Amino acid sequence: MREDKSGNFEWTADVINMNPKCISPLQKKCKPLYDYIRYVYRIKESRKSGMGKEEAVDEAVKWAIKENLLDGFFRKQKAEVTGMSLTEFDEEEFKRVCREDGYEDGIYDKAVETAENFLRMGVATVEQIAAATGLPLEKVQELADSIFAKA
Repeated sequence: MREDKSGNFEWTADVINMNPKCISPLQKKCKPLYDYIRYVYRIKESRKSGMGKEEAVDEAVKWAIKENLLDGFFRKQKAEVTGMSLTEFDEEEFKRVCREDGYEDGIYDKAVETAENFLRMGVATVEQIAAATGLPLEKVQELADSIFAKA
């Protein structure tokens, strides 16, 4: 077999609905994944209902401990899980890290603007846009969700 150096590859991905009410076959077979989805969903729903980030994470961790999610992992690693959850969804922290990694505000903003333009034109996949702009795939997907929700 020869190595293909053409750069013409087709990439595929499976998207899993992160709503615990939409259980996929993978979620049925992987309890840790399902438990994590339930935890993240709990935080998102609490935020939607008006809770602050810290309050929503704290409530979700307490709930996960009570429900014994991830076989007690939340109980054993409460402080670590809380800390990671608070920074995981923090847009300001993301921007700060980007600046530290060499992005300047204008460059980051331009990358976001470029990604939004590509998404509106429909000329590339979110993966291609992420690669072209240097933005994380999650950020490009978030932009896509926002743009297509308005359409």
